[in-house]
Amino acid sequence: MRIKITLSADKSGIIDFNYQHQIQAIIYGFLSRSNPDYALWLHQQGFVYKKDKRFKLFVFSGITFDGPIKIIRSSGLNSLIRRNGFSFNASHTSPFTFSFQIASPVDKFIQHLIEGIFHEGYEIVLGRQGLNIHRIETLPDPLSSSNSPSGLIRLPLRPLESPLFIKKPMPPGQQDIYLFPGDEGYEEFLNQNLTHKYETLYGKPFEGEPLKFDFHAIKGKSVKQFTILKKGLDGSTKSINIKGTLQPFTVSGSKELIKIGLECGFGQNNSMGCGYVEINRDGQDRQDLWSATNEHE
Repeated sequence: MRIKITLSADKSGIIDFNYQHQIQAIIYGFLSRSNPDYALWLHQQGFVYKKDKRFKLFVFSGITFDGPIKIIRSSGLNSLIRRNGFSFNASHTSPFTFSFQIASPVDKFIQHLIEGIFHEGYEIVLGRQGLNIHRIETLPDPLSSSNSPSGLIRLPLRPLESPLFIKKPMPPGQQDIYLFPGDEGYEEFLNQNLTHKYETLYGKPFEGEPLKFDFHAIKGKSVKQFTILKKGLDGSTKSINIKGTLQPFTVSGSKELIKIGLECGFGQNNSMGCGYVEINRDGQDRQDLWSATNEHE
């Protein structure tokens, strides 16, 4: 299921550039209001894949602003005063709104999320910015109009300010390598990640063919990077650098596996704000959502 949450501010303010960990905190806060044990379990453990890998099986988008914003970069030395981010103007008579989206195939996650949102009113904090929950709505399934009898489809997608992140693991002592579309092994890692999520969710291996990806060049910003602050079990906090692509792409193949990407995220670090995609309306043509049977024969 996909949910869109619209937030509003009635005072002018700033949304930090690195807001992803703040949205993640809001999501876990909603879960905790409904069921603290579930929120703690998901945060600390989650869904285990073959003992050494864990998935949260949810993904969220970046922010979509509904009004004009200004980029603010402060050079002040006092961290309590210094603010870098997206500045906006708002008032009681003219509130500023923006939204983000969440997806998950796990019914319990969606249930606790919605219960938590309604549990204690509509006021929340994003970083240091006080906000109100303006609207909550469920979004249609991007695959709802696909009726391919073969189970094979083709879909134009784009990351919603939520970069596709792939990091190639390296031997101890060597720095991990970020991969991007066109790099050797990129599509292999994407498919491997999706099949591992599929097996974790359904308890059985995926027996279909790998998906095919066709990434499209775009003008302007094609890479997004941000920093996540992650707290370990020992209470220590470490920063994790994220760098991934915002390129739209066409994916073709198994509807089952594409659905995993739509509901759990494409690529890695989905619960940190990576890999949330939506239908690419700009790139849609009469061939989207078509049966890919002929292509795979």
